[in-house]
Amino acid sequence: MTEAVFLGTGNFLAPEGRYWNSFVLNKTVLVEPSPTALPNLRRCGFAAYDLDAIVISHFHPDHTFGWPFLILEIIEASLRAGTRPFYVVGPPGVERYLHDMNELGSLHDVQLLVEGALDVQFVEVDGSEQTAGSLRFRAVEVDHVPNLRCFGYLFDDGEKVIGYSGDTKPCEGLHELAQNADVLILECNGRHAEGIPTSHMDEDSVRALRRSHPGVPFVLTHMGPGLELNGIEELEVPQDFDRLEF
Repeated sequence: MTEAVFLGTGNFLAPEGRYWNSFVLNKTVLVEPSPTALPNLRRCGFAAYDLDAIVISHFHPDHTFGWPFLILEIIEASLRAGTRPFYVVGPPGVERYLHDMNELGSLHDVQLLVEGALDVQFVEVDGSEQTAGSLRFRAVEVDHVPNLRCFGYLFDDGEKVIGYSGDTKPCEGLHELAQNADVLILECNGRHAEGIPTSHMDEDSVRALRRSHPGVPFVLTHMGPGLELNGIEELEVPQDFDRLEF
């Protein structure tokens, strides 16, 4: 059985009742180190030190700005319990991006520990079948915003292949994820305000994807307020802190 625990299910604006999008897969993989990932890990009974891997889809702040807090928690636990391999999976340049985040936050001493005291292994995605410790995955590039490479994922735990869209608008990469997944965790931001270019899924695009892939259950996350989801079949809409088994 594959388990996903949702630490947050909201979009960039974290609408009322939803924290920023983030979830834990099979108790050991944190997908998206959102700004509220650390306290919500604790609330759901997880310790950051016990994670094997953190996975990042792209470098927007709602998906990454929890990193300094998470890594400090892991450092402090490692000093007590001992160092073990820890993996960070993300787009090309992920190590430099997270390094710069620590430096921008005046956490030079933390960055030195990341580079010296910890066994942190950064895995840049390349579209092939890859591993990060016990995690087996393949990244699929999707279209979100110009000038930023963004990825969805196919996570294979040996029983199920869990697809995750990351942030995306309709694109070929999204269809590739749906074609190869047993379950698709799919963003549904909702409609953009007039004048703002489309860069996310809305209700109509979710319906269109459902028509193209009728046999794949959808689980919605990265949600905005006021979504109208009537008539979409095989659809789960978790709340923050819900646990789903597939």
